[in-house]
Amino acid sequence: MPFIGTLFAILLSFPPAAAEPAARPLTLDEAFSLAVNKSETLAAGGLGVKQLEAAERQFRSTLRPAVSGIASETLADASRGKAQAAINLNYSVYSGMRDYIAARASGLRTAAARLEQARARQNLYLGVAAAYINLAALQREVSARRAQLGVTAGRIKELEDRAAIGRSRKGEVLASKAQLAQEEASLAAALSEENSAQLELSFLTGLEGKVTPRELQPPALPDLRAHLGKAGTRFDVAAARRALEAAELDADARARLGWPALDLGANYYLKRPPSAQDSRWDAGLTLRVPLYSGGYNDAAAAEAGARASAAKLALDLAERAALTEVRQAHSALEHSLLVISSLEKALALAEDNAALQTKDYAYGLVTNLDVLSALNSALQTRLDLDQAKARAALAAERLKTAAGYGGETE
Repeated sequence: MPFIGTLFAILLSFPPAAAEPAARPLTLDEAFSLAVNKSETLAAGGLGVKQLEAAERQFRSTLRPAVSGIASETLADASRGKAQAAINLNYSVYSGMRDYIAARASGLRTAAARLEQARARQNLYLGVAAAYINLAALQREVSARRAQLGVTAGRIKELEDRAAIGRSRKGEVLASKAQLAQEEASLAAALSEENSAQLELSFLTGLEGKVTPRELQPPALPDLRAHLGKAGTRFDVAAARRALEAAELDADARARLGWPALDLGANYYLKRPPSAQDSRWDAGLTLRVPLYSGGYNDAAAAEAGARASAAKLALDLAERAALTEVRQAHSALEHSLLVISSLEKALALAEDNAALQTKDYAYGLVTNLDVLSALNSALQTRLDLDQAKARAALAAERLKTAAGYGGETE
């Protein structure tokens, strides 16, 4: 291994200087499970589904007979009171099938809400993955910058020893110290960003204290066609289909507002006035034929038809958006993998160059500024490579979520 690479590896293995509590190791699946239990958004969505389930039960209850108890007493001047008690049965025999259609539409809206809830779970997974990967990348940056500080501090000590015997200029010592100050500022900025990332992940998961994510390695580039095919069935697209079906049923029900309705009514009398004691029950059919509604029926049908057209547009948009998200994430992953390949070659060359510059400096062939420049180049290449790996890992998670995967952990 090149000298600089070896030095980086040694320094990266050192624990932090401060006596901080050990960070809790955390996997992405663990983080997501905690976030699911912590998410108020998912909890509110679950309550929304329960509301729709209750509404569906209400619609279906209208398909069943209604039984009620009735009691009344009439007082008249100069006559005895007339008390009456009965059990009443009421049932809608036919209403143009509107009740059945409304119940089916309600069931479809409930199914759509469940699918939207499942999609919200997948979006939460992606949010947790982004925070998780960002924290892992920042921790890698902090480690790399700490390693660079150790390298620069070692050079300053060497330069001060050389300057004391006249083998190095004081200007080189000052240049190295200026470099060290800049690196300390960069480390402080990285630590600040890492702390913000810790707080973001803590907000999502509810964990207190620092955590250490596992580094996610980007997978091989998956087949685009398979992911495009899966995107057409992902939860939000399926929910849009259910919503369209429900809107079309609503439009059908509104178009039947002018149809006749037939109701059955029956009474069994527990108590009747003396004049009607011989009759213990009665039953009847009521036929209602709408003749004029002031234009309400036509307006209601037009409104429902417009909602169905809007639902069709929403479905078209959801399908196109899903396919576009898959293509974008696949392209981002493909290019990130190419960047990683190039940066891995660049890092090997930069570390070899830094090692040679350090060796040549010992023979007086290059200046200390040349060595610092080579070290900075190696550090920046390493940081760029870590960032590229983080982008690739995030692109892989975005591709998975765009295709409708992810969020399966309970």
